[in-house]
Amino acid sequence: MATAGILGELLVKQLRKHGIDPIRYETNGHTRQSLSIYEETSGKQLRLVLPGPIWTKLQVERLLESIMVHVEEDALVVASGSLPPGVADDFYIELNTALQRKNARMVLDTSEETLLTSVKSAVHPYAVLRMDRLEAEGLAGHVFTTPTEMVDFAQSLVHKGITEVVVMARGSDGSVFISKNERFHVRPPKTKVLSAVGAGDSLVGGLTLALSQSRSLEEAGLLATAAASSAVQTSASNLCVRSVTEDIMKQCIVDKL
Repeated sequence: MATAGILGELLVKQLRKHGIDPIRYETNGHTRQSLSIYEETSGKQLRLVLPGPIWTKLQVERLLESIMVHVEEDALVVASGSLPPGVADDFYIELNTALQRKNARMVLDTSEETLLTSVKSAVHPYAVLRMDRLEAEGLAGHVFTTPTEMVDFAQSLVHKGITEVVVMARGSDGSVFISKNERFHVRPPKTKVLSAVGAGDSLVGGLTLALSQSRSLEEAGLLATAAASSAVQTSASNLCVRSVTEDIMKQCIVDKL
């Protein structure tokens, strides 16, 4: 985990409170902050993601080396979020290529230019590529007029060897999961949203956990969707709750597409 300055120290302390002792890669400046403001009247959230320190080419190279030292054989590596200033949009491609040396696979959840570059210039297939409808339309270059059209586009990415699985987020309506031979939609029960912070990360976490346990894609989709649904029921930046997630899994509906 890349950390920097006083804010980096604070982040590590918070992680250790939860029994997580991260492997650190120290950089200059201060770890960037992400702030969320909740407006009670409208129920809307405003997110402010600060840029953080500017990375040098040497720091990026050393980070890549550090990652490869600690990655285990056959691991699933989650690459999530935007990249800091100074890191090129093709960084995830470079990392995914390096992971091949250890037969490790990447779960990629990014956006904007980094997503576009990661897909258009992919060298090796990702294990999972997650995006939302707007991001998928940006990649396709046009608006999807029907759900089937959206799913067909996602499956075309699989057939082109860009990724093994595509996950398309549909907000409160759950997510769609597509592989070479599977296309299905997992819909969670309706629930009140207290905070959307961490819902996507909970989904990716649940999905990656299930896949690492060699569960089927449908089982992974159920756990991922339930984890995201649980996360939106917690306030502020709190994440999913195991007991709630397990209960939601029993209530999810799976529709074949």
